[in-house]
Amino acid sequence: MSGTGGTESEGARENPWAWREGRNPYRGTAFQVLDLDPDLTGRAAIKARVRKRRQRIIRGAERFPVHGRVLDVAEVNAAEEAINDPAGRLLAELLTHRPEPEGADPAELAEEFAESQPPDLPAPPKVAIDRSVLAGLTPAPAPREFVPLWIEEGEQ
Repeated sequence: MSGTGGTESEGARENPWAWREGRNPYRGTAFQVLDLDPDLTGRAAIKARVRKRRQRIIRGAERFPVHGRVLDVAEVNAAEEAINDPAGRLLAELLTHRPEPEGADPAELAEEFAESQPPDLPAPPKVAIDRSVLAGLTPAPAPREFVPLWIEEGEQ
């Protein structure tokens, strides 16, 4: 039981991103275990990839480690079940970090930005106010009547 009154497995369902027993939840996701692209669609294509991964693990698991950890067939089967379950697949997709897209080096872009000059902005248009017209647009002041907040003794 945990301190909140639930079991440890309930806590695991509540926060799948929590580090437990030194295990990083972002490593060894179902997609990584199955060597499967999260964008791969089609049941036949997914099953073929899973079958291929399972065969690799059976024939030589030590040649295909995931983040330095050697897998077994049970982990492949559990990952396949997670991918087949819509909620499990969504969780695995959320836990999967996608590689940075190819492009310019951020350090080079930052250096280029620091050296660049701000763009020349056009001058804002000048606004002319005709005060004689402005006076006619405003309403006349209303007579003010102040209601006292309190009454002094002797006044009525």
